[in-house]
Amino acid sequence: MRYKFDISASVIVVESELEGVNVSEIIKMVLDTGATYTMLPWKIARVLGLKPEVSERSIDIITASGVESVPLVNLKSIRIFDKKVSNIDVVIHDLPAKSYVDGLIGLNFLRNFNLYINFKEGYFELGAKDKKFRART
Repeated sequence: MRYKFDISASVIVVESELEGVNVSEIIKMVLDTGATYTMLPWKIARVLGLKPEVSERSIDIITASGVESVPLVNLKSIRIFDKKVSNIDVVIHDLPAKSYVDGLIGLNFLRNFNLYINFKEGYFELGAKDKKFRART
């Protein structure tokens, strides 16, 4: 299945359904092949019933202001369109206020699928790992 995106936009934004502790939330996230982990802001983590402030796990991330240690928590699931990943680790860190999205979809989500992005025509395909994409010209 093909998912359209705005070719004039600087990022690919998708609506994502997040399942937390007894609650779900739909937010706008950026597909970010440069992010190792999926990232959520503190306020969304709290809405989902997560408690990042007491997490015993953390990782270092590189930001514009330097290296920061951020909490790593487990989310029940993330769904983009019809593709779902359960039991996924996410980092909790606020994006800049002017980013206009709530989070980033990182490689720890995307690695569960084959991803084909057609920038010229403005669509991407997210298929099962065993799905082969035909070369298009």
